[in-house]
Amino acid sequence: MRHTVPRRGRMRRYRRRARRGAYGGNAGRNHMERPARGGTRRACPCASRAGKGERKMIYTDQHIHCQCSPDSHTPLREMAAAARDHGMSAVCFTDHIDMDFGNLGDLRWEARKDILRAAWADVRANPVEGITVRCGIELGEANHDPAAAKEAALEPGLDFVLGSLHNLRGKPDFYEYPYTSEAQCAQLNREYLAELLELTEFPYFDTMAHIGYTSRYMHRDGFSAEITAEAYRNELAAVYEALIAQGRGIEINVSGLRTGHTSYPNASALALYYDLGGEIITLGSDAHTPEDASIGIREGAELLRTIGFRYYTVFEQRKPTFLSLE
Repeated sequence: MRHTVPRRGRMRRYRRRARRGAYGGNAGRNHMERPARGGTRRACPCASRAGKGERKMIYTDQHIHCQCSPDSHTPLREMAAAARDHGMSAVCFTDHIDMDFGNLGDLRWEARKDILRAAWADVRANPVEGITVRCGIELGEANHDPAAAKEAALEPGLDFVLGSLHNLRGKPDFYEYPYTSEAQCAQLNREYLAELLELTEFPYFDTMAHIGYTSRYMHRDGFSAEITAEAYRNELAAVYEALIAQGRGIEINVSGLRTGHTSYPNASALALYYDLGGEIITLGSDAHTPEDASIGIREGAELLRTIGFRYYTVFEQRKPTFLSLE
């Protein structure tokens, strides 16, 4: 079940900068109350092991791909069924819309909208048994072409928009980048964080995806240039503070947990977000195959609990709802 936000003690309200209509007419984002914060950070037993009389946690994956993304070959319905079989009560498909051309070809809204609309219409007309399916997009590099990105983000009927950055302006995707040294990786991380701060000026996404995306591929190529709170505190804080002031949030992307790496952001960067007052946070597997569908979501939820979060966020019709992590 969904849990409305409890009112305990002194409650503050989210500051909203979005104007009416900025989220496709869903003004209900305004004046959403924050959930009460957790106390000190603590190690918590996984809610999936709840005993008799205890509440069992609801798991939702808000970042998953199907064959509507060129880097996945699995039909939407098959991916949704796999997520259901891996314990999810709901998923939100966030297939790629990017402003820059890359190795995946033309991912702009104009080129992809008919494919996406057809898939969304089909799953809405013929629901997948045993799981709620929502429809969103992963909107990449919106700061590179804000006008085109805005058109995609304001598509009627979207449940959720992730804002992401896969490449620096005029540079290849970090997936393809030729990494040569720790010093080069550190410089790229600084440039990446500077562009994330620029991306916060684009007001039409809900949460920022996989902060630390660069380190996914630096680690793959043998480098250890992690975006930690210790190494990049000022840069991370600037991004977080901008999002918090706008009433938006971040994602914990658990894809790295499947490869023995880390979540994006990693634990120290997530703790900084919490310490700065961040509340809105979504869980995403970033899976592209049925085998990976929603794998790591439980571990991501456990990490959030350990840091001190008591709720995570899901979006429907661009409106946030808080679900208990306990």
